[in-house]
Amino acid sequence: MRKIPDGNQNEFYFVLEFNNKKVNELNPMLYQVIDSLFPNPKDSAIIKSWRNHNPREKGDIMIKIGKDIKTISIKKGSRNSVHLESINTFISFLKKLGVQKEIIDSYTRFHYGVDSCRSNVIFSAKEYKEKYKEDIILLNQSLSKLNIDEIVNRFILCGLKSHQSIDGIIYGVPNDFLWITRNDILKIIKNSIYFQSSGVHIGCLFIQPQSRCLNENEQYKKCREYVQIKWYTLFDDILLYKAGISSLHN
Repeated sequence: MRKIPDGNQNEFYFVLEFNNKKVNELNPMLYQVIDSLFPNPKDSAIIKSWRNHNPREKGDIMIKIGKDIKTISIKKGSRNSVHLESINTFISFLKKLGVQKEIIDSYTRFHYGVDSCRSNVIFSAKEYKEKYKEDIILLNQSLSKLNIDEIVNRFILCGLKSHQSIDGIIYGVPNDFLWITRNDILKIIKNSIYFQSSGVHIGCLFIQPQSRCLNENEQYKKCREYVQIKWYTLFDDILLYKAGISSLHN
C-alpha cells in the first residue's frame, strides 16, 4: 500500500480539526486562527475545510465560512523548503527586478558550483563558499536591496502561477502549533534583511540549487536546473516574533 507523505497527512489532520465544526467548538489555538482570518465570526457559524490539490498553489488547506475562503500553508519539521522554480524562470525574475548581469552571472556560477578558472570543475556548496567568499558577499549585498514585497510574494505567498495568496502559515501539528498571518510573514522577513551569512540569501530565505548532484546520479541530475528557497529558521523566527523579539538574524 502506498504510504501517504507525512506532510500531506498533517494537512489532512488540520482539515479534520476544522471541517464541519462550529466556530465555538474549536480549541483556543484553532479559534485564534479563525478569529484572525475572518472578521467577527459568529460562534454558531459552520466551518468548511479541505486540502488544496493544486500543486501550483502555495496554500495547503482551504477554510471557508459563508462565502469567504482563506488559504493556509502548513509547515512542520526542520529545514523547511518554501519555494522551487527553474533556474531560467528565477533568472528572468531577477532581470525583472533590475538585477545587473554580473550579479546574475555570479549567482549562476554559485548555483552550478562552477570554478571560474576551470569550467569542468564542480564544487560542493561548502567548497564554493570557501573559495568565492568575496563573490558571495557582493551577491548578497545586491540581493538585499531587492523589493522585499516582490520577494515574499513570489517565494512564500503566491509563487509563480497561483492566483490566490496564502493568508498565513501554521507551523506544527493540530495540538501543538504556531500561527502567523501574511502580514507577520512580511514583517519577519523584513526584520531579517541585514542578516549576514556565508550562504546566498535574502534575509532569512536561503537561495540554492535543489541539488548539484555531484555523484552524477541520473535520477537527480534534473535537480541541478531548479532553484530552491529554504527557510531554515522558520520555527525560531516565529517563536521570537511572537515573543516580541524583532529577529534572530540581527
